[in-house]
Amino acid sequence: MMMNKPRFALVTGAGSGIGLATAGRLVKAGWRVALVDVNGEALARAAADLGPASLPFTCDLSDAAAVEALMQAIGAASGGKLDLLVNNAGLLWSGHFKDQTPQSIARITTVNTMALAICTRLAFPLLKASADAGGKPVVINLSSASAAAGIPSLAIYSASKFWVRGFTEALAVEWRGQGIAVRDVMPPFVHTPMMAGNAAANPFHVRLGANLSADDVARSIVSSIQGGPLHRYMTLQLQFTRLLIALLPGSWTRRALSAIGGY
Repeated sequence: MMMNKPRFALVTGAGSGIGLATAGRLVKAGWRVALVDVNGEALARAAADLGPASLPFTCDLSDAAAVEALMQAIGAASGGKLDLLVNNAGLLWSGHFKDQTPQSIARITTVNTMALAICTRLAFPLLKASADAGGKPVVINLSSASAAAGIPSLAIYSASKFWVRGFTEALAVEWRGQGIAVRDVMPPFVHTPMMAGNAAANPFHVRLGANLSADDVARSIVSSIQGGPLHRYMTLQLQFTRLLIALLPGSWTRRALSAIGGY
C-alpha cells in the first residue's frame, strides 16, 4: 500500500517566536516544514531542535530573485507543491513617529508588506499545484490587533498590519477560484523576542499587557488551516474592542487611544 506523502508547509520568520512555535506544531502534526528566516544561525538551531522534517532556508524575503530561488528549492524538496504558506516574518518599532528614522520606516514597511507580497506571489505556482492535485492549500498571514485601529506610538507597524488585512481580504476573493484559501490571524501583544526591545515600554503594552505566548498564536494558526473566519481576532477582549470601534464614533476611539498612549 502506498502511503500518502506528508503535507508541506513554508513558514517565514521561523527562526524564533511565533514562526518557530508554528513550525514546531506543524512538525508534531506530521508536516514537512520549510523554515525561512534571514537569520541563518537561528534557523540552524531551529532545524536541529525540530529534526529532519524541517528544512532551513536562509533568505531575505524582500529580494525577489532570492525568493524565486527559494521557491525553486522548495519545489524540488516538496515534489513541486506547497500546501501551506504562513507569512509570519515581520518587524516592529515602538515610539513617537517623529523619532523614527527613515531607514527604520523603510525596513519595516519593506519586510511587513512588500516582502510578504513577493513571497506570496512567487509561492502561487506551488500552491496552485497543490490545489490541482486535490489538496486544499492555505495562505495564512500574520496581521495584528494594531490593524483594528491606527495605534499611536506604533504608526508604521500599525499601518503595515492594516495593509496585511487589506491584502488578505483582496487575495481571499482572487484566489478562491484557484482553490487556495487565504486568511489572517490578528493577535494583540505576544511574549516574543520582538517585544524585548523598546516595544516593551510601549504604553499600550504596559497598560494592556502581553497575555499571549508564541504557542498560543501558533495554535490559532494551525486552527486556521482547517477553516474559520477570514480575520481571526484572537482574544475576547480584542473581539469586543473591534465591535466598539465599529459602533462608536471615530472621535471616541481616537480619544481613548490618545489617553492610553499618553497623547
